[in-house]
Amino acid sequence: MIQLTVVAALIPYNTFVVAAGVAAVGCAAGVIGTFGVLRKRALVSDAAAHATLVGVALALLLTGQRDLAVLLVGGLISAMVAIVLLVLIRKFTRTRDDAATAIVLSVSFGLGITLISGMVSRGIPGSGGLERFLLGHTASLTAYDAILLGSVSAISVLCIVVGLKEATMVAFDPDFATAAGWPAATIDLILVSLVAVMVVVGLPAAGAVLVTALVVIPPAVARQWTERIVPMLVIAGSVGLMSALLGVTISSLAVQLPTGPIVVLAATSFLIVSVFLAPCRGIIWRTRATRLLPSDCLQGKNAERSACAATERKS
Repeated sequence: MIQLTVVAALIPYNTFVVAAGVAAVGCAAGVIGTFGVLRKRALVSDAAAHATLVGVALALLLTGQRDLAVLLVGGLISAMVAIVLLVLIRKFTRTRDDAATAIVLSVSFGLGITLISGMVSRGIPGSGGLERFLLGHTASLTAYDAILLGSVSAISVLCIVVGLKEATMVAFDPDFATAAGWPAATIDLILVSLVAVMVVVGLPAAGAVLVTALVVIPPAVARQWTERIVPMLVIAGSVGLMSALLGVTISSLAVQLPTGPIVVLAATSFLIVSVFLAPCRGIIWRTRATRLLPSDCLQGKNAERSACAATERKS
């Protein structure tokens, strides 16, 4: 306890506030994003992220308040509207999923940029600096903002903990969940909504352009190391947390380096390491397996499966 107090005293107050807020967002984004990745909804989160700019601009325009909570609520509404539009385009047109996602993403992002640019050029009060939502603006986070981000992140993770069994079943086998009498569509909607919440909460940390990386890269790292859902959630949350802390530390030591992109690069470094070193799926593991003699291939494959199973049981 004394050591932690000493360390906290040595950290500048602004850096401590930013680290606390971004770390909470990074951890929660990794946990929530796991179900988005398992449901193959990564591009949906990207479309929602780019649509948040519209809500942020309209929230300021309609309320005249620059409060972060108000702006994030506006961003959440526009993100949910983008998801609904995406579903409608898929359902009532012959547009493919990737094309529908590209349409919603590009149109909403263009509209958001137009609104923000128009508000700034016309000198609307409070509109200055809204463009920082593109890449994040952690330097301006206050203690109230950090508490807000941390509270929303904690509530989102708590929702996953409470409904872990149901969320896992819908993520892996929605048809069986429906046959078992569970409201699979409702659960799926809640999961998508939680992803949208984390995308919006991550705006101050990484911005609309990069926030998708916070909910995609940590689960991708966890997927390299395990196939079990609970270890995957723990690994994804830990990677998100460590990436956030590493990004804040580097950006605080190196002048003129933005926090959001550094956090994303830190998470990417974890992904690169996992791609090479992860058991069973790592490149080094697979390269070693392919070097077996042809007569030993079958035995080697069986040994590899046994080793993978043993690793999963230990995890």
